[in-house]
Amino acid sequence: MKYTKVFRVLILAVILSLLLIAIPAAPALAAEDIDPSPSTGEVGDKIDITGDGFKTDLTRAYIYFSSQEWDVGDEIDEDVTVYALVKKRTPDDTGHIDTYFYVPEELDDGDDYEEVVGGYYYIYVTYEDSDLIEAIEDFTVRGIELNPDEGPVGTQVEINGVGFTRSRDIRYIKYGGEDLDDWEGDLETNIHGEFTSYIVIPENTAGEHTILVEDRSYKEASATFTVEPEITISLTSGAAGDTVEVTGTGFGDTVEVSITFNGDDVVTDETDNYGNFTAAFDVPDLGVAIYDVEAEDVDANKDTAEFTIVIATSVSISPVTTQASPGHVGMEMTVSGTGFIPEATITITYATEPIAVTTATADADGAFTATFKVPESESGEHIITASDGTSTMQVTFTMESEAPPIPAPLLPETDVKAESPVHFDWEGVDDPSGVTYTLQIATDEDFTSASIVLEKEGLTDSEYTVTEEEKLEPTKEEAPYYWRVKAIDGASNESEWSDTGSFYIGGFAWPGWIIHLWWGLGAMGVGFLGFWLGKRRAYYY
Repeated sequence: MKYTKVFRVLILAVILSLLLIAIPAAPALAAEDIDPSPSTGEVGDKIDITGDGFKTDLTRAYIYFSSQEWDVGDEIDEDVTVYALVKKRTPDDTGHIDTYFYVPEELDDGDDYEEVVGGYYYIYVTYEDSDLIEAIEDFTVRGIELNPDEGPVGTQVEINGVGFTRSRDIRYIKYGGEDLDDWEGDLETNIHGEFTSYIVIPENTAGEHTILVEDRSYKEASATFTVEPEITISLTSGAAGDTVEVTGTGFGDTVEVSITFNGDDVVTDETDNYGNFTAAFDVPDLGVAIYDVEAEDVDANKDTAEFTIVIATSVSISPVTTQASPGHVGMEMTVSGTGFIPEATITITYATEPIAVTTATADADGAFTATFKVPESESGEHIITASDGTSTMQVTFTMESEAPPIPAPLLPETDVKAESPVHFDWEGVDDPSGVTYTLQIATDEDFTSASIVLEKEGLTDSEYTVTEEEKLEPTKEEAPYYWRVKAIDGASNESEWSDTGSFYIGGFAWPGWIIHLWWGLGAMGVGFLGFWLGKRRAYYY
């Protein structure tokens, strides 16, 4: 039974093999294929197309040119929506196609529209009775793309080139027919015939201008840049009466241009050959607001800038100080300002090396008021500054320069013996800027630096007692100590030194309480001795 099954399988295999040998091989269907020549060109160039493997039943082949990348088996209109139908051709009886088309300027046969520019495109082939893509081939439109392709004079433009001869130097870049010498970026194309370079739009009139690029194999492409008029103004804000200068580029060639402020003519001028002009006007007397400054030439080229009229920025102080009527430390000053940014924080600083002394908030009209007390600072002029971060105004404050009176020494009195610790006293003096004192004690009445044994600065009271650590050594009357004092006010004005006083400190002496104790003990001893002697005499009698 087992061998019977094996035999049947062998018989079946032999029969199938014979059938395969007997059936004639069907010819393999060749896949559709196309070949554009050349594969790179410009808009309007003639492109030859050859193809093989197409139907031989007189069905026409449709050839499309598109910017969209799809694949064999995808569909025109369903997938490819941007295209131009460039040719219809019937293959010959061998399935061969030999035809041509011209690179179109625009793709306008599909649902979407595009102009043909430099870049990468695709050639598709279908049959007239089907939208299925049967063949596909790449095509490069030689060209340059500008980014941006419009703007004012001075715009930096990126030029992206494709479809040029690979690995070739860029021969030149021209703008309006003139060579540009200062372009940057790639100096030659890469292995794909691409490059990226940069130019700055030179002075020129409004409208379209051609940018042309050519490589060393004389392959060239061009694109159009549109120059737009532009104005700049020397001030963007100011007060009525301020002078504003208007500079324009990219207007018409030697034409009259009118400048208006809030719609009213303020000045006219004429452009040069490159569409440039410069004119000036005084800001009209209008209210605080933002206004349009517009320049327009006779060819309707125009541009607009904004100007903000503000109240003239100013700052003042009260009271006003001068050399004849100066201020002093601690004086309360009021600072007032106008024309600052509405509701901005105003920072007030004082002195040449500024110290922030206060802040204020401007009101809706840009006005503010702030007060502060003048800090300690040297005599002379100091700057008070008010700033909102954009506007800064300054005013001068004059600090008094009159020295305080000379203090008069009181204690210790001249040529007397002073008790230790020595206490010094002098007459206090007054000054509007406040006063401190400097006390000097020396062993020489000339107060040489080597003879000064004690100096105390910044004393706020008109007296001082020497501390235990500062204790003065005893001296003889013939070699006394000398002392003097002077006053310094908060504006660093110094009085002259006072008259010089002198004193001396004796040698060792018992403290007063010990002396009194000895006196007391002595008196007690004398009394006891008298009592004892009296008692003794009474005994003998």
